[in-house]
Amino acid sequence: MKWDVKVYAAGSLRKVLPVMFEKAGLVAEIEFGPSGVLKDRIINGENVDLFVSANMQHAYSLAGSGLSNDPLAFTQNELCLFGRKQVLKSGDALGSMLDSRYKLGTSTPIDDPGGDYAFAVFDKADAVDRGASDKLRKKALTLVGGKSSNIKSGSHSPVYVLFKENLVDMFLGYRTTAKDLLSRIDGLVIVDLPESLKVRAEYGAVVVNNSVKGQQALNLLMTPQIRETLVEYGFSN
Repeated sequence: MKWDVKVYAAGSLRKVLPVMFEKAGLVAEIEFGPSGVLKDRIINGENVDLFVSANMQHAYSLAGSGLSNDPLAFTQNELCLFGRKQVLKSGDALGSMLDSRYKLGTSTPIDDPGGDYAFAVFDKADAVDRGASDKLRKKALTLVGGKSSNIKSGSHSPVYVLFKENLVDMFLGYRTTAKDLLSRIDGLVIVDLPESLKVRAEYGAVVVNNSVKGQQALNLLMTPQIRETLVEYGFSN
């Protein structure tokens, strides 16, 4: 099959991005993974037309290295806590995360922006409960999204495996991931973070190595009728 464009993209886009390309009339070869890992692969010479990161920093890093244009703000996501109904029955996100009886999962910081965002939530927790940040950082199980993670994603988030194999009781991650898993695994619920702990994920897109195909694809993806798909999947347009 002949590809119109080759794309590296944040794993949290695995559901929505193929639909966006289909609506744009493009055939794309898309590899999903942790944005930090994908960014490093591009820096190390791998050839790709377009990179969509789950944070702006990795996109700016490529631009700063002269490997891409300046990033465009692509979309936003929101963090939430999700997990077993009996574990989160209190509806208290911070209290549940601090409860020593239950296992809390996050993505891997540095390699995966999802982990960076989760740890940013932990840092905010100190303003609510002194010492909470250190407790949460020590407790968190960073089981997915890292270079050395042995839990791989398929057609769904690797967080699916964590719950199916009872490796975690709750996970601090993207709302889009939570909504997808609630439709796949019985007995999971979402607990919104209070205003004092809220963190929003900012996604950035860059055209790599002045790729004409990458620029044409990005132009199409940024049109209003295509971007409406993001909202359908739980992202902000």
